Amino acid sequence: MSSLEERLRRIAEEKQRIADEEAAMRDEALAELEKVVEEIEALEKRKEQLEIFLGLEEGPQRAGHGQILQLCVRAITESGGGLTTGEVKEAIEKFMPGMKLSSVPASLSRAASMGRLRRDEFGRYFLS
Repeated sequence: MSSLEERLRRIAEEKQRIADEEAAMRDEALAELEKVVEEIEALEKRKEQLEIFLGLEEGPQRAGHGQILQLCVRAITESGGGLTTGEVKEAIEKFMPGMKLSSVPASLSRAASMGRLRRDEFGRYFLS
């Protein structure tokens, strides 16, 4: 094998090694993101419990399991374009006044990590 062929082979191997490392790092980052989203959701629930206990809130209307994500998708669909987290909250508030919306950011992030939504570099969410 010529010196040039050997160098090309080593370069190809190095490219593959780097691609494998990047894929592993991406998988680790997605797993960590999923864990953080779950922690945020748990903290939001605990915050609501404490606010109710302390009398700071009267117990707002709560969404059922998966309802927030459905409302987020509805808001994005009806907008016809991408929405930021704040815009999604505003849209949901219009058709579900009084709904507790603190888990909207976590729901959007989770949906994006699962591939149901995509997020652009400006923080807008779109249907995938």
